[in-house]
Amino acid sequence: MPSANNNDLAAAQAATAASSSNNTNNNNNSSKETIIVRPSTDADTASFAVKPETLLQLIDPKNPALYADMGLADGLARMLKTDLVHGLTVAKTDKDFRRAAFGNNTLPETELKSFWEFLWIAFNDKTLIVLCIAAAFKIAIGVYKAAFAPAGKRDFLGLIDAAAIIVAVLVVVLVDAVSNIRKQSQFRALSDFAKSLSEFRVVRNGETVQIATSDILTGDICLLQTGDVIPADGVLVQGFSVQADESTLTGEPISIEKDLVKDPFMLSGTKVVNGVGRMLVIATGVNSLNGRSLAALDVEAEATPLQQKLGKIADGIATFAIYGAVTIVAVLLTTYFVVTPPSTRDSFEISQDIISVFILAVAIVVMVVPEGLPLAVTLSLASATVKMLKDNNLVRHLSACETMGNATTICSDKTGTLTMNQMTVVQGVICQTAFEHKDIPAAFKDNVIASLSSASKDKSLAERLLAFIALTLNVNSTAEETIGTDGESVFRGSKTEVAVLNMTRLLGFDYQNDRHASELTAIEPFSSERKRMSCIVRSATTKDWICAKGASEIILGICDRYIDANGRVQPMTAEVRAQNEKTIDAFANNALRTIGIAIRPLPHDHHVHIEDKTDGDAGDRDLIPDGSHLVFVGLVGILDPLRPEVPDAVASCQKAGIVVRMVTGDNLATAKAIARGCGILSADGLAMEGPHFRTLTQDQMDEILPRLQVLARSSPLDKQILVNNLKRLGETVAVTGDGTNDAPALTAADVGFAMGIAGTEVAKEASDIVLMDDNFASLVKAVVWGRCVYDSIRKFLQFQLTVNVAAVAITIVTALYTTTNGPKTMVSVLSAVQLLWINLIINAFAALALATDPPGPGLLDRKPASRTQSIVSPKMVKMIVCQALFQIAVILTLFFNGSKWFGAPENDPTNSIKRTGADAVTAAIIFNTFVFLQVFNLVSSRSITDDINVVRNFFSNRLFIAIMAIMVVSQTIMIQFAGVVFKTDPAGLSAAHWGLCIALGFCSLPVGVVLRLLPDIPLPESWFQSAPAAPAVPRVSDVSVDADADARADAKIADAKVAVTAGDSSATLDPAAVSASAPSAASASAPPVRFTSFFGSIRAARADQSMRLLMDRNQIRRERAVQARASRHGHRNPFMSRSNAAAATAAAAAAAANPMGVPIQRVGTNASVRTQSTVDQ
Repeated sequence: MPSANNNDLAAAQAATAASSSNNTNNNNNSSKETIIVRPSTDADTASFAVKPETLLQLIDPKNPALYADMGLADGLARMLKTDLVHGLTVAKTDKDFRRAAFGNNTLPETELKSFWEFLWIAFNDKTLIVLCIAAAFKIAIGVYKAAFAPAGKRDFLGLIDAAAIIVAVLVVVLVDAVSNIRKQSQFRALSDFAKSLSEFRVVRNGETVQIATSDILTGDICLLQTGDVIPADGVLVQGFSVQADESTLTGEPISIEKDLVKDPFMLSGTKVVNGVGRMLVIATGVNSLNGRSLAALDVEAEATPLQQKLGKIADGIATFAIYGAVTIVAVLLTTYFVVTPPSTRDSFEISQDIISVFILAVAIVVMVVPEGLPLAVTLSLASATVKMLKDNNLVRHLSACETMGNATTICSDKTGTLTMNQMTVVQGVICQTAFEHKDIPAAFKDNVIASLSSASKDKSLAERLLAFIALTLNVNSTAEETIGTDGESVFRGSKTEVAVLNMTRLLGFDYQNDRHASELTAIEPFSSERKRMSCIVRSATTKDWICAKGASEIILGICDRYIDANGRVQPMTAEVRAQNEKTIDAFANNALRTIGIAIRPLPHDHHVHIEDKTDGDAGDRDLIPDGSHLVFVGLVGILDPLRPEVPDAVASCQKAGIVVRMVTGDNLATAKAIARGCGILSADGLAMEGPHFRTLTQDQMDEILPRLQVLARSSPLDKQILVNNLKRLGETVAVTGDGTNDAPALTAADVGFAMGIAGTEVAKEASDIVLMDDNFASLVKAVVWGRCVYDSIRKFLQFQLTVNVAAVAITIVTALYTTTNGPKTMVSVLSAVQLLWINLIINAFAALALATDPPGPGLLDRKPASRTQSIVSPKMVKMIVCQALFQIAVILTLFFNGSKWFGAPENDPTNSIKRTGADAVTAAIIFNTFVFLQVFNLVSSRSITDDINVVRNFFSNRLFIAIMAIMVVSQTIMIQFAGVVFKTDPAGLSAAHWGLCIALGFCSLPVGVVLRLLPDIPLPESWFQSAPAAPAVPRVSDVSVDADADARADAKIADAKVAVTAGDSSATLDPAAVSASAPSAASASAPPVRFTSFFGSIRAARADQSMRLLMDRNQIRRERAVQARASRHGHRNPFMSRSNAAAATAAAAAAAANPMGVPIQRVGTNASVRTQSTVDQ
């Protein structure tokens, strides 16, 4: 067994002293090593020894032989005029020169549609085309009547009717085009903002700098770490344990081991899943493999789930409208020719009546077809996504905005989400000597040095030992200071590591000096399975040293010795181990994150050098023997303050019926303390550790999950198991994640939230929404906006269906009456032009007004809608039916009694009685009243619940007020000055008549109040539920897990009992009840929603949507790119099912809304050794 004695420590101290004395010389030598890149002009383009076409041959397909012929990394660097250590020496002329020779790192923007294209798309609506054809016939008849009819039958109003129809069609098309162009510009602005956040770390002029991804040049040296999505094609020139996920290329979800000779090729769009390294960029933008594939594709986006659901409703209504129109035509023609034969009319008048019937039928279809539904959805989503960005939510997939509103559970990380991610070492124990933050630096150093030198009486030896301990912390870290895009120097990386580096800096041991003076020969990056990070630092003596740090109980469990207060290595006794475990528990109970520190000496030839690895070594992952026999140095307790707004945000979620669960890598005691402070862990809630959670059977899962509120010491696998089982139980799950290994859970969740600050790029690309400030309170705002979008659509649907039912009923009743009585002409009191005008109000103004209504204060006061719940609720049915009946009663009363009440005008130049079935004044009052009934019903539709206060926040919504004002002013102009067009009194209405119309319309508001006070209409529950399908959710046993590895680690730190903690008390499940074998199969999952309502039995008649959303277009392009590349490279697996292939490439295929990574603020790392460090896990 390897051993360490006090002579080893003395040698380490001596080596540390030697390194410190040489540090200045090393820095000076380093500063003298510069590379001169001659500024180039256009004439120098040919001076590059390699062309983009040749570089493409390196990677498409991979060509290690050509790479060797070029001289490997050194030769390629010379060809590209760069330096593998210091990177590019860039000046503006050099940047321009390189861009001219090799291109920039951007792709051509998706071509935007012009206003005229949107006009043409809108005009291609079939019903509008039919209406224009009918108007053309109307023009022909009008020309004949005006110019060629007998003198006594000439009529000049026929042309006005046709012109009015055409103008109405043009207005509808114009409004639709304006809405779509506005929508497009909003999504493009959002996409551009996302791209502006994408940054990457490169080495330029010998310094690590953070630059925009679009500024990366061929010849740059990119610093890679676990979790990066590679922004350009390149070759690995230095690396430790680098593995890449190339499933975006091959379709196979396996990690590819990289080396410096046989497979150094790093392909754009693929992901670094392990290791750290440096990459020489050889192809950017459209010259890269990923860029060439994406630039060749252009596909349309699919509709979001809510659009699909509403599309089914719209299709059903459209079918109903078509069948209804056909029925009206058949009934009216039958009545016209059979019941009341037009014996007194000539063929000219009969043909005119028949055409009028067809125009009326088409107008009904145009008005009833809810084209405003897609418009309302897209306007609502466009408005919400832009406003959500102000609330620090960057929406990457529009469907997430809808889904989040009905989330039933949120599985949240702790660090940075619930806490402020501003970590400070506040307590600790080094060499069995305790300290607090206030002791740093003077008292801490005095106490530790005095203790260490008490036995040897050699103060310098104690100082060197303390310096060596600081060195092990400084080199075993990936946090570093980098120069940001603003030119300021900032710490980037794990906040836990930043806290440790700040502590060593305060003690007088700057990490930069230690890193420059040290040589690392191996690195094992942090992983959620190992819960630690390790490296080997080369000593000037015959001993190298393993430096390890990580979860304190894990580190303590793999140590069999410790450094005592006198600086001597002693065997780890049970008493000392128990004392340290007690300290860990004490720190954890004070909500401190505990990090253990350990070392171990090794002979120089003990480990394998990364650079010397052969293919036979590629599968050997045990590069650092840090699993046992370590020397325990001490531990530190790090305070991460709770965000002050989190407790209120958690309480708001719980009030809204959303269960908040905390999933963290911290130990159980720390997790419980934080969860209580947040209000997550209740008195009857359960807390459990991840390794035990994943061993539960399915029945135990079902029993525990409803009460599980804290999952500690969890791995990303545990989070994925938790998500899948919650979904299996019918929950709508939102998950937060920041690490690369969180991608499966983020993808599996209904809505995945990635951290914008601490999150890796892989996590961001797998997510649906990026929290720009990593704040849980921002996540709650996403819930509010999601519910707002959902409610906005339901409000519009309630308004739309009310108008549809009332207008169709009024048209049918009055048309039948006028055909059999009175003038005996096939006309309706609501003419075709009037119906088109009402349609304009419904589809444009109402959609815009209700879709942009801001969130109300009561959105979080109700439970979320279930997966099977219909978008049309019983309360909405009550409002639709009763409001429609009220409107029908008002209009029919005016129709049958208008002439008696208001008196017919002596002179009616519009011949209104023959065109609407009512005299001019009555027709004007009916039309005006019907419009004002819709205006006030629009206000009433602001509430889809029993809340009678429909004017809440009304005056704060300026857009809503402006839209209502436009509607009223436009209607006033139509009545007073366009009577000839609308078949009403050309003189307009009197003040008394206007008062009557407004008063009758206003009655919609009190009627709405009364209806909300009445009980709902008793209807079958099946009308408001969807039939469940049964797609399978992965079972617990389907997820690959190295249970033995976890069991080996757990055996060193805990017994085999399954600890389940309820609130402040601790309960223990019977170990016999927990099966150690593979868990039982999970039952079928809750299905995606299939809409079934009272329209569900109507077969869809049409399926076209108004416009595809710009932001989701790139998602489809990415998926097509994956298929194209896989096919071209011959890696397509014919046995892989469509669902498995999609699952295999889902996270990586998301990388092209901006193909260089959207959006990114990278975690900083060490310039010489890179990894995604997260002791934060």
